Amino acid sequence: MTVQNPHDRFFRDSFGRPEIARNYLEEYLPSDVRSLLDLEHLVLQDGSFIDETMQEHQTDLLYEVRLTTGDKAYVYFLFEHKSYPAPLVSLQLLRYMVRCWERQAKENNALSPIIPLIIYHGEKAWPVPTDFLALLNAPEGLRPYQPDFCYHLTDFSYLSDETIRGKIWLRAIFNPQLRNDLDDLVALIFRLSQQQTGLEYIRTNLYYLSLYFAH
Repeated sequence: MTVQNPHDRFFRDSFGRPEIARNYLEEYLPSDVRSLLDLEHLVLQDGSFIDETMQEHQTDLLYEVRLTTGDKAYVYFLFEHKSYPAPLVSLQLLRYMVRCWERQAKENNALSPIIPLIIYHGEKAWPVPTDFLALLNAPEGLRPYQPDFCYHLTDFSYLSDETIRGKIWLRAIFNPQLRNDLDDLVALIFRLSQQQTGLEYIRTNLYYLSLYFAH
């Protein structure tokens, strides 16, 4: 997959690191959901499920996670880059989830539960309902025959630096006042530079920061 949008590249390279994805899940998943997951076993999966026409506005990542029962599930991250989310975003999300299940079926694997997550940092608060059934004008008697799921939304559009939770890098990713965290970012980049595996990550983050400060 060719990554052209700098936001796309930044989120993919940042949340593609299991320690950052884990910190997000620890901080933002509801406690009853988090208690079902063994977050020490997060394995990033290959590929993307997003429609080609949406790649400018959305980024996705899929993690396999172990359940506390010993079974496996998947955590599907969808990053929404548009300033104003599309009303049919849950239909898009359902399509991506079905593609994930189709891949499992093609590999002759049993279907596993998927936890769909949307991370949004647009200009205005997220106005779209988080349940799929809200899209359908279905009488109560027909609802048992319709797809019924909710996605977990984290809306960073209205959060200040003080209310964004997580370790410094997770907070910096969504901090609207990124300049204020520059000293901490530089310190973190220095620590990453001591690790061979962090070199490409540093390059990506410096590239993103250069684009940010250019505006």
